[in-house]
Amino acid sequence: MGELVTEVGAYTGIRVLELVEGIAGPYATRFLADQGADVIKVESPQGDHYRNDPGFQAINRNKRSVVVADDSDLIATADVVIVTGPNEADRARRLAPGSVIVSFPTWGSQGPMVGQQGSSAQVAAMTGIAWNQVSWTEGPVHVVLPLASYGAGMLGALAIAAGLYAREAHGFAPTYEVSDVAGSGVMQVGDFWSPDTTPERDGASPLGPAGRAPAYRPFRAADDRWFFVACGTRRFYESMLRAVDRLDLLEDPVLTNPPWGLIEPDPLAQITPILENVFATRSREDWLEILRAEDVPCQPIQTRNEFLDSDLARTNDLMATIEHPEFGPLTMPTQPLILDACPANPIQAAPKVGEHTQEVLAQPHVPAKGSGQGGPPLAGTRAIDLASFIAGPVISRHLAMLGADVIKIEPPEGDPFRTFSPMFNGWNQGKRAVTLDLKSQTDRTFLYRMILESDVVVENFRPGVAERLGCSSAELRQLRSDLVLVKSPGYGSDQSRANQPAFDPLLQALGGMMAAQGGEGDPVFLTVPVHDAATPIIAAFGVVAALYHRLRTGQTQTVHTSLVQTTTAAQLAEFVHYETRPLVAEGGFDHKGPDQDHCFIEQEGSWMWSDPLGQVAVETKGFVGSEVALANGLVCEHPDSSGWGPLNQVGQLIKGAGPHPDRAPRFNEHELELRSEFT
Repeated sequence: MGELVTEVGAYTGIRVLELVEGIAGPYATRFLADQGADVIKVESPQGDHYRNDPGFQAINRNKRSVVVADDSDLIATADVVIVTGPNEADRARRLAPGSVIVSFPTWGSQGPMVGQQGSSAQVAAMTGIAWNQVSWTEGPVHVVLPLASYGAGMLGALAIAAGLYAREAHGFAPTYEVSDVAGSGVMQVGDFWSPDTTPERDGASPLGPAGRAPAYRPFRAADDRWFFVACGTRRFYESMLRAVDRLDLLEDPVLTNPPWGLIEPDPLAQITPILENVFATRSREDWLEILRAEDVPCQPIQTRNEFLDSDLARTNDLMATIEHPEFGPLTMPTQPLILDACPANPIQAAPKVGEHTQEVLAQPHVPAKGSGQGGPPLAGTRAIDLASFIAGPVISRHLAMLGADVIKIEPPEGDPFRTFSPMFNGWNQGKRAVTLDLKSQTDRTFLYRMILESDVVVENFRPGVAERLGCSSAELRQLRSDLVLVKSPGYGSDQSRANQPAFDPLLQALGGMMAAQGGEGDPVFLTVPVHDAATPIIAAFGVVAALYHRLRTGQTQTVHTSLVQTTTAAQLAEFVHYETRPLVAEGGFDHKGPDQDHCFIEQEGSWMWSDPLGQVAVETKGFVGSEVALANGLVCEHPDSSGWGPLNQVGQLIKGAGPHPDRAPRFNEHELELRSEFT
């Protein structure tokens, strides 16, 4: 089915018709354009309303633009049709019965906001992003990054890839929906509610915008420069105390159950001034050297320009410069993943309005055919999850959401974040679990038996660990030559940092997010775990693209992602630069908005977000309590979660792609079942 791929991209030979404007839908198709798809942007004579934003240049590169009075004939030639809502999806289905159709309604297709225009800031206000952002004062915070729209764009790319895979593998022609509300959900994939959830505000913190945990936060050094320390496990916490010569604190009866037990009022009040005073005694560079010598996760807090000037950015080829016909030299982020067998297309400037109309109309295209909605697109595939913490496991969570059989492999001591919080359940939904000691030949042999009958292996080991455990790429491909492998080291290709721990806030610090949200004030630790949420979506897209490419060509490959690549993908428009570019938006102290026409306002004790599209109420119960998320069926109930009782959590986010994923597995829950299955 479909045309044989003979060019570089996984989606060469695929025609995508883009009938949407703004960020989400066009960002989704941009992923396919980078991978060789012919993305045709259908515009009015006035063009996409987003054209005046610098981000348009990055989101719409490698596309063609047409202006037509009637798009019916073009729709009939498309393999994929991208539309704004369900009515447009129904029309597209009539005109293109064998195509994949994905709609991008801002507010979804159900609930109180259906059919209304909406901004990313409105969605953030109504889905918990603004309220949950930590701050000093009561009230919501305007996060300057359009996280809901970026999330919807990445999730939409995954939806399109899943639809094409469903057509190629199963003969289906599905219709999916990805809203900005779902985009907010995928960026808050760990969000939960339980009967034990306190009714108090989530956002206000004794540490203000530094977060909640006294050993997982920014610190100011003696030279007035900031750095972030990320001690998320007891081992890292003890290493930090060793570095600051305060191991005596391990015996303090108030400071029990570190590091996360320290967020309680008494231990927080005791240890916060101790650490702040210690870190104020030396320069930032001194502390980074001292902490790294003890393997403490830490990084400097930088501006975006400082990040781009770093060896880390250059080594990973995160930016590319083209000669733009209007703006001259224009720099933008590159593709945020690497597919070994499918290198990205060279970057071409975003098209002018209608630039390719005659060219496109003169080129016939016969799309491949499918029929019927079908079931979960990845049904019949299996993934082995060797990852731990957050970003790695969420990759396979998304594969499970799309119907893959995911088997989570944990060491005898378990995933380090298994007992962290109920968020673990959100990060590991839909999986089966078994405990294996991969230092044991017996357990390793059992792993190999499962891999022989699997399609994908996901891991985020630090350098050398895979080889010590018998899980190197060469060893796994000896078992099954067509495996799709996922490698997701935190710092990508920068070998000088290969042994440094990598967590979301460390990349927030390095990549300019904290500095930008803080503006002229102190840096702000974003509550949304941007890298831990966005990297898995990008990686899952890469996996599905690789599986699709394997179906069409028989060729397998490794998908490479990293937290550092995500830094630019999650600040796509913000990293676009040319000489006359307007200033990039920044935040400030408990930032309420950039101006009086775009800001939070308090009315009789309730908060509203106000902008030219109208006023919306601020959601105080998080994503899983959001009226618009609930109305669109994006929240699921797990009556008996793994170790945390009943939970409401983020569920299926691509409407039409299958049911909600099951709860996360209990520790070693499926050992007997799996050992019987793989004998």
